[in-house]
Amino acid sequence: MSDDVSEVDFEHRDMTPNWAKVSYDTDVWFPMPFFFKGTKWADAAEWAFYYVTDRFRRGGGSLTKREVKKEVVPRAGILVELQNGILHQGGAHKFYIHCPEYHVQPVVISIALWKCRGTREQAFDFYGNSGSFSATTTPVRQSITTENLGEGIRVRWIGQVAAGTYENVNYVWRNEEFDTDILVNMFELNRPRFEEVLPDLDAFVQGIRCTTRPHKSA
Repeated sequence: MSDDVSEVDFEHRDMTPNWAKVSYDTDVWFPMPFFFKGTKWADAAEWAFYYVTDRFRRGGGSLTKREVKKEVVPRAGILVELQNGILHQGGAHKFYIHCPEYHVQPVVISIALWKCRGTREQAFDFYGNSGSFSATTTPVRQSITTENLGEGIRVRWIGQVAAGTYENVNYVWRNEEFDTDILVNMFELNRPRFEEVLPDLDAFVQGIRCTTRPHKSA
């Protein structure tokens, strides 16, 4: 029996003073910045065009003016809409997009980093079930272990929102050394895409490790 989560005020939690780095397969994933100051891109449109072009070229396509207009620009627009939507939602600190080929639907995953509160089990209960108020199936909890973060949990369920039926998975770890609770989330309305991404996400989380926070001027 886990401790009572209601005894701990997770709703007013603090962001960890530390950070996280991720080693990932760049053929499958790419980062989605909150803001673009200090990056190689001037804005969301430039970032989106860069990655759609990258995926198009990786697929062996010939980047003609026609292909740029017909294929790249519309798909870059989809990425801009995704980035803008996430920017207004918040709730996490790092975002990555699963998009191994330019023509597939991009799927966003998030990483949230919080200063530890309560016991490990209280944190696992809270973060593992985060968002499950709209679940229509009982959340299924499994253990998952990584070399960098140790033993954590993976919690999956199906739910219903105004937009339709969705699939959700949360991964949670506690890193005592860096006083950090880590929550990785994927929420997706397209079940086939969710199932496609899930094995890659299982591999992706293996590359997450806690670090000290980089200096703001770095």
